[in-house]
Amino acid sequence: MASTAMLALLVVLLLPPITLAGDVPGFRTALTRMQPYSPGKYSAAVHRDRHRLTFLSYASALGAGRAAATNSSTSIQALLEYGAGGYLMNLSIGTPPFTFQAIVGTGTDLTWTQCAPCTKCFPQPKPRLFQPASSSSFSKLSCNSSFCQSLPTSFRTCNATGCVYDYRYGKGYTDGYLAAETLTIGGKSFSNFAFGCSTENGLDNSLGVVGLARSLPLSLVSQLGVGRFSYCLRSDDGASPILFGSLAKVTGGEVQTTPFVRDPADPASPFYYVNLTGITVGSTDLPVTSSTFGFTQTGSGGGTIVDSGTTFTYLAEAGYAMVKKSFQSQMGNLTMVTGQRAGSFDLCFEVNGGDVTVPKLVLHFAGGADYDVPRPSYIGAVRVDSQGRATVECLLLRPAKEDMSIIGNMLQMDLHVLYDLDGEKFSFAPADCANI
Repeated sequence: MASTAMLALLVVLLLPPITLAGDVPGFRTALTRMQPYSPGKYSAAVHRDRHRLTFLSYASALGAGRAAATNSSTSIQALLEYGAGGYLMNLSIGTPPFTFQAIVGTGTDLTWTQCAPCTKCFPQPKPRLFQPASSSSFSKLSCNSSFCQSLPTSFRTCNATGCVYDYRYGKGYTDGYLAAETLTIGGKSFSNFAFGCSTENGLDNSLGVVGLARSLPLSLVSQLGVGRFSYCLRSDDGASPILFGSLAKVTGGEVQTTPFVRDPADPASPFYYVNLTGITVGSTDLPVTSSTFGFTQTGSGGGTIVDSGTTFTYLAEAGYAMVKKSFQSQMGNLTMVTGQRAGSFDLCFEVNGGDVTVPKLVLHFAGGADYDVPRPSYIGAVRVDSQGRATVECLLLRPAKEDMSIIGNMLQMDLHVLYDLDGEKFSFAPADCANI
């Protein structure tokens, strides 16, 4: 295990460095929430998260072995379902530009979309599928390209058409080939952008992905040479800003900063790991230890990642049990709800249209960063009456089925968050996202 980890670290050191953000002019665009969070949509978001977590956990488990086998920083593509709980970005590829929407994922490296001719694709009424033959700047990538070599060996093949990928796990899959195109995003154009042209898609409701992971050389942030990016996810249905390069900064007196950390078993991991050191529920500091949300001592998983592609926040089971028990003990005056009325959550209570005071939730990170989570980000209505008033609310945290904890996009709403790859740190501050 030690030799594998050292080899993975050597891979990271030998890869070309990411270009500093100052070398690329800043640009921005907008994210759109696919569907609003509402009682009827929570179950759909939970269903989508199950698929997301399966792929993230699989990628994490295979990390060290993958890095050693492929001699590059790679990740199993975290495939996403198009449904409740995610955020979409507008981008264009080709000459003339073909504009489409794809789900943003900070735990994903490969950017891909459906291409024609397509054997099996999810129907797209608008826009239609990307037509490579109609673009003067399109070219297929060879198997000798660094981008092809960065794909997991078990998920790529070479044939007469070039570098072919075949991502499969469980019942889901997407097949296609790697290509290079002119990418236009936020009014800026970038030539020779490597992306996936999927021609067979066995994932329900999947239209494509924008890969914002930290992977070299395949992810969007790596290819565009931006050393940092930020976004601010609105809790309403308005457009959420996402900024790249020199425009990506978080300012103000409430800014909290914590360093990114590396998985010791897979230093080339594409995930944005942070060190979650403690949790406070109400006035109670939970007995969290370094092993609760940290990497496992066996080097086989664990850790805490920040992921925009996952809706809810998932805590390692031991940590989740502490949180649930503390909430229960401090909410003993409320009528608890179980069974079908609780939906997909296991800590719910009756509110009957009134305002109910719940214990505060504070997450503590290495470096002294604290996040006092707003109530709507961790408590939500799963049942409403005919006037739309809440009758049942639930704790919107969930237990992780694997050791890895995930801070999802719901816990990031109304926060301006900064991924500083140059500085190896993650910053955040409460913000009015509509005015950024």
